[in-house]
Amino acid sequence: MNDRIKNTTTTMVRKNLSNKWFIVSVVTTISLIILLVWGLSHSSRTLESFEENGLAIEKASGELLLSTKELEMAVQMAAATGDLAWQESYNQTKPEVKAVLGRISKLINLEEASQKTEEINTYLEEINALEQKAFNLISRGEVEDAVKLVSGWEYTKNQIALTEATEELTHFTNDYISNQIAFEEKLTSYLLSSVFVLLILLILSWLVSIKHWKNNFMKIREKEDEITYLSYHDSLTGIYNRRYFDSELRRLDKEKQIPITIIICDANRLKELNDTLGHHVGDGLLIEIASILKEVVGKKGIVSRWGGDEFGIILPYTDSTAAKSMITDINNKCKQSNFEPETPSISIGFAVKTQLHQDINRTFTLAETRMYKKKNSLRNGKTRYKKRH
Repeated sequence: MNDRIKNTTTTMVRKNLSNKWFIVSVVTTISLIILLVWGLSHSSRTLESFEENGLAIEKASGELLLSTKELEMAVQMAAATGDLAWQESYNQTKPEVKAVLGRISKLINLEEASQKTEEINTYLEEINALEQKAFNLISRGEVEDAVKLVSGWEYTKNQIALTEATEELTHFTNDYISNQIAFEEKLTSYLLSSVFVLLILLILSWLVSIKHWKNNFMKIREKEDEITYLSYHDSLTGIYNRRYFDSELRRLDKEKQIPITIIICDANRLKELNDTLGHHVGDGLLIEIASILKEVVGKKGIVSRWGGDEFGIILPYTDSTAAKSMITDINNKCKQSNFEPETPSISIGFAVKTQLHQDINRTFTLAETRMYKKKNSLRNGKTRYKKRH
């Protein structure tokens, strides 16, 4: 019986695993985990990248504007004052401008940024040449010529072009950062939408799977109950079978159940009925006798079909007087039966275990022996079913 229950349970478990909604829920769960892990990892990398690149680009753009203005101011002040001390400040700032341009190119690494930095370098070279010429004039004492040079159209034109190119590069870097932020916001939006959809799908699939599991579990319970019922009940009469009779006999063989009465009943002339009228009539007789025994015994004991035409009754807390009274009731019920074509007749024997040391199997054997004696006496007396007229 346990093997049958185990096989039934295994079959149900396999059905659960093959359920499409269960597969959907597992795949969705894995996808959601992968998506969340990727999202967290990507967000972490993006944050680090923004801290390293985005902020650095903004800082470099500001430094570029400041440095170009410092160069211009150093030349203007040198020309206005005739003091070459400003040249030292100029020489210190000049490499910083080139370094800043190099950093911006590396940080953005786009063709547009490279083109713009090359354009700025071109303007810087032209301006630096003019500025160097101005410093040379100042060193020779030709301050007025130096002032005319740095305030002339050539110098001013290049300064305006440099300022515009530097501002364009700054705008470009700002746009680049804004686009990166917009891209990450859009990606985050897609990620959140995907997570939301997967969560809905996950909840739906788990709800369906749980419902399916619940139904399968109920089916397992029903199958187990059915198997248990069939293993302990007689398929023809519906009463308990010999397996249950033997199990209960061992369980009830306790001192607190004494006296225990065992009644063995045998259907008379069952073979003749089967041979003459057919097995369906004999089956009907067995069902009728089982019904009579259940009705008389009720909840006082256990009624089972012990063999082909034999029935066993276990009666705890029952002495011989109560047993004889019950046997009388059984016989009376048989006489009152409306079973066709003949009134049921039963050979009955009983025995009572009154002491704990007595063997319950010997009690059973004694009851069975008395039943056979009764049956043989009926045969010798040629007792027959009472036919209905």
